[in-house]
Amino acid sequence: MTANQKVVTASEMQTIENQWFDSGAITLEVLMDRVGRAIAEWVLEDLGDQAEHATVFSLAGKGNNGGDAIVAARYLVEAGVNAIVGLVLPRPDDDPLLCAFNEAGGSAVALNGDAGHSQMANLCDKSNLILDGVFGFSISRPIAEPIASLFEIAKNSGKRTVAIDMPSGADPDTGEFDHNGLPTDVCLSVGLHKLGPAIRFGDPHFGTKIEVLDVDVPSELTEPYKREVNNFALAKSLLPDRDAAGHKGDFGRSLLICGSSTYVGAASLATQSCLRSGVGLVTLATPTSAYEALAGNLPETTYLPLDEDANGVLPGPAFTKIQQNIPAVDSVLFGVGLSLSYGARELTSRLTSKRDIWEGHTVVIDADGLTLVSQMPEWWEIFDGNLVITPHPGEMSRLLDIPISQVEADRRAAVEMASERFNCVAVLKGATTLIASADGRLRINMMPNHGLARGGTGDVLAGLLAGLCAKTDPFDAASLGVYLHSQAGLLAREQLTPYAMTAGDLLKHLPDAFRALAS
Repeated sequence: MTANQKVVTASEMQTIENQWFDSGAITLEVLMDRVGRAIAEWVLEDLGDQAEHATVFSLAGKGNNGGDAIVAARYLVEAGVNAIVGLVLPRPDDDPLLCAFNEAGGSAVALNGDAGHSQMANLCDKSNLILDGVFGFSISRPIAEPIASLFEIAKNSGKRTVAIDMPSGADPDTGEFDHNGLPTDVCLSVGLHKLGPAIRFGDPHFGTKIEVLDVDVPSELTEPYKREVNNFALAKSLLPDRDAAGHKGDFGRSLLICGSSTYVGAASLATQSCLRSGVGLVTLATPTSAYEALAGNLPETTYLPLDEDANGVLPGPAFTKIQQNIPAVDSVLFGVGLSLSYGARELTSRLTSKRDIWEGHTVVIDADGLTLVSQMPEWWEIFDGNLVITPHPGEMSRLLDIPISQVEADRRAAVEMASERFNCVAVLKGATTLIASADGRLRINMMPNHGLARGGTGDVLAGLLAGLCAKTDPFDAASLGVYLHSQAGLLAREQLTPYAMTAGDLLKHLPDAFRALAS
């Protein structure tokens, strides 16, 4: 796996291909042959010892995606596999790809007319695997009859389905899925990751695996594109070096403004995570009630106890104490477990009204902090770009003042809108987490884990990011932190199951996640 796995839209992929053709280095026919061969090789490896007795049913449309499916079927036939092409959409009788397939000993069936449904059911029943090469990223309208019924037969067959580029019915850029589409078990993305499946990975329609088929796309053609997968190799390259002779001050200082009388645990999780980030010094500014509960349990932390009353922290004294301590730190986390009390609102108002105190400091805002700042006018301007926000879709909808449904319909557009509007690094959490920077870069963390869908896991992420931001570029720190958090979650799930794992278990597995990168 390379460090730089680019992700492109449908139009960008078409541009890359056209530039490749225009260069004279390759033709469409050669590329299609290369793609079909790569698909066939993947299928043969997947089938293993069963290949010579297997039947592969290759569904083909009328475009290049269908052509890839036909070429793959030809290579499978030549390898001794019983491969059958089902023409979901008609192709010309003199189609050279079909002619070559027939000459190799394959058979093609037109799935139209009254007999189409019975043929589809019969062939699905006989097959070990279904290849979906009907639409790819060329789909331009909702799927209707008779194709909808053919796909329904394939779905009901229970046979394993492998999609070429993406499942038929998926929007190539947003990942939204047509209810009449054909879900897949595996996506074989040709050349580069496609944006829609990448940002929706984890949704059942896209299966459990997306693999990129290497067809030697020239790197100079993909260089201009700023989206990439947030994978192991990239995270390893982002891990900060540590000076063997360094002291604690060399590794950064973080201040966490977190917690309240009702959310003591949130402050504890964020602080423990920050302590495990590699940062040198951590200070927790928290109301006295939370301080009294935590001080004996977090001995590595120094504290700024904040006076409080029935309305939460006393904003005036709290602001003065925090302001005095900010010059000594490199990064600040604000908002985890802070509550939405009157005192928290007033403290937020004061903290977002003075630009000079934040100069040279990276600020991470999460949880209650995001809800509070969403109520403040032009709150982001004082941070001068040294800002990381970590919303879930509900918090993102409040920040952007758009419906949650709009955020979820186009997650990429939402996170890029936030990073541009707020001049920040925006982390949109979800099964697939998106990390966007104000300069247009986007990293996609494709590590879904429903074991993380529980209280406290976001607090762990926020604390980890705060510590990493103390000495690392905010975009790289956010990318590295999201990867480490996801990897710790996968390790916890493997050991404890997604049912029994807790946010606290992520803290136990963070060292293992770091060790894998540092080895």
